[in-house]
Amino acid sequence: MPQRLISDAESKYREILTGECRRLFESSSMPSHDHLHHERVWQNASLLLELLYGAGIATDPRLPEKAIIAAFFHDTGLTVNRGPDHGRESRQLCSLFLERSNFSADDRQEILDAVEKHDDKEYQALSDPASLAAVISVADDMDAFGQTGIDRYKEIYAMRGIPEDEMPRLITDNVLSRIRHLETTYHMFPDIVAEQRINARIVTDYFTDNIR
Repeated sequence: MPQRLISDAESKYREILTGECRRLFESSSMPSHDHLHHERVWQNASLLLELLYGAGIATDPRLPEKAIIAAFFHDTGLTVNRGPDHGRESRQLCSLFLERSNFSADDRQEILDAVEKHDDKEYQALSDPASLAAVISVADDMDAFGQTGIDRYKEIYAMRGIPEDEMPRLITDNVLSRIRHLETTYHMFPDIVAEQRINARIVTDYFTDNIR
């Protein structure tokens, strides 16, 4: 059942969302956050969804449909605002897309909230692992680790005018915040946690050892 729900969501939305995301980034040179980043975040989200359904934690049959839409829109606001508050613009762009959908008002609100708040890395409260917000936030965090994460941080921090000598501390703090959230939210999946710890360490080691 979980794989069918995920496959059905992909069949229904993947092609149109890929095209929409690619179109939005056509005039923005941002390789680390373009449509390929959104594709990777969806792949991470679908992995989490499969685990959540398999463990009986997720029960909402429309969660994959909501997740694929949120995954493909979460960073689209970077095309008009490259700051850390770009989620507001992403929400607006996603809202236009949802006007053509048959989601309920509550489901639309859930998608838009997940899109807007995905980059809030302060994590004020523990996340419900089966919530759309947690799935999208952690799926995005997973793409910030490993070599891909190194490239993402270098590009977006440079675009935001952050001095190179400030990057190691800021990036290390950001990565550690992300991995702690993943560990607390998805502690019931130790294999994912262990893999992502290794990938997070790749990023912190790089910026600690190679950027002075």
